[in-house]
Order: sequence, then structure tokens, then C-alpha cells
Amino acid sequence: MALILLLVSTRLSARSRIAARFPGCGCGQVRAGPGPLHVRGTSAAGPAGPLHSVLTGASCVWYRSRLLRRHWITRMRYTSDEWAEVDELAEEQIWSWDSGPFTITDSTGSVLVSPGLLERTLNVLGHPVQQTLDEARDEGPEAGRYHSGRLGVLLSQGRLPPGLLDRFAGPADRTAGYRVQEEILPPGVTFHVFALPTDLGDGPILAAPFQNVHAISAQPLPVSLARGGRRARFWAACLGAGGITLFLLSALLLVPTRH
Repeated sequence: MALILLLVSTRLSARSRIAARFPGCGCGQVRAGPGPLHVRGTSAAGPAGPLHSVLTGASCVWYRSRLLRRHWITRMRYTSDEWAEVDELAEEQIWSWDSGPFTITDSTGSVLVSPGLLERTLNVLGHPVQQTLDEARDEGPEAGRYHSGRLGVLLSQGRLPPGLLDRFAGPADRTAGYRVQEEILPPGVTFHVFALPTDLGDGPILAAPFQNVHAISAQPLPVSLARGGRRARFWAACLGAGGITLFLLSALLLVPTRH
């Protein structure tokens, strides 16, 4: 564990140094270029204007709906002093849709942001996206059993690809049911973005992460990465010292006692 944390610390510190090399600018000053930029802004509506999510009607500037298939898989597990095949419930995403780019704004103006950058958020507690729906139903593989509930909404509105559920209705697929999830980005959430700007035609868009560095954070990215590196080094030192101490104690206990 100490070695793993030391490796994590090294990577975070390296990414902090990378992020610190590049400049920041206002949202309205972003231009397409070869290098990434630091931008701090507040979430606002994109080209489609203010939105309401399809499944919950929540007010937002971006939303995503996801459909996961719940199915049985067989694994080998060690139980009751022997290895045996055990059925476990697993999930896989089979469909996803989002509302497209949103903007962030500050006193200098606004700039478009690709929603793909939300997948590269550093701060778990500072993640700007909120989950508004997580509904699971295990009623078998047949699509006819899901006319009600949020999956029924997706089916009735024709949002899912035709015959999507029928592809997983065979006995060999071992489908148990489905989970519907919805996530939104509310308006007025302030966060930092570190990304490569490109030209969309009508203007720039923060479109892609730079190398392996995180794209979104609640605090300035170099500061957050450096803080995470220091925290990982501290716990690596604690675990390393604890492990060495326990090893020495166990060695002392194993020394044979002479009578």
C-alpha cells in the first residue's frame, strides 16, 4: 500500500507541474491554440438554451441519461473450503445520451465546454455533476415488462435504438433487468477547467483534456494536484513506517526463548 501511494503521489505531483506551466485566461478570452488553458467560470446554458432533463424535469444546463443492463454472470469463488461456481449480478452500460456542450461564464464573457471533460474531474467531493435518478428494476429480459417507470418513458418516447432490449432477451444473455440513471449539471456551479481549446466554427470550445492531466476541479488544478500528492506521500510514510514496525515486532516474537 505504501508503494502504491508513493506511485500515486509521484504521478499527482508530476501532473501538478505540467498544469502549472500553462497560463490562465478569462472565459471570453479563450482562443483556439496548440496549448491548454486554465479557465474558471460558472456553468450556464449552451446553444440549446436552458434545459429540463427528460426523466425528472430538473432545471439544468446539461444532462445525461444512461441505461445499464443487469445480468447474471458466473464466477469461481472460494466458499466453504472449496472452489465453486457462483452466480453474481453484474451491470453493463448499453445506451447513453447527453444534451451536448454547455458554457461557463465570467466577467469577460463565456466559452463552450465539451461534456466529455466532466469524465476527467479531479475532486470527487467537488464534482459539479449531480445524480437525479437511479432506478433499477429486475423483471426479466422482455421489453413488454417495462412499460411503466422511467424505462417505460424512454421506450414510449422512442429515445432508445429500435429493438435494443430485444437484443438481450435470449436465454443465453441471462438478463435480469435494467437500471436507468440520470445526471445533470445545474446552472450557477463554479469550477475550474484545464483543457485544449479548439475552433468549433462559430467560436472556440474547451474540447479535450491535456495528456493525462485532469480537466475539471473545484479548486485551481495545480494546487489540488499538489495537495493530493502531499497527502498521498504522508499516508505512504505512515503505512511504510507502520509496516516496518510490525515486521520488526513479528521478528522479535519469532525469536526462540531459551529456558
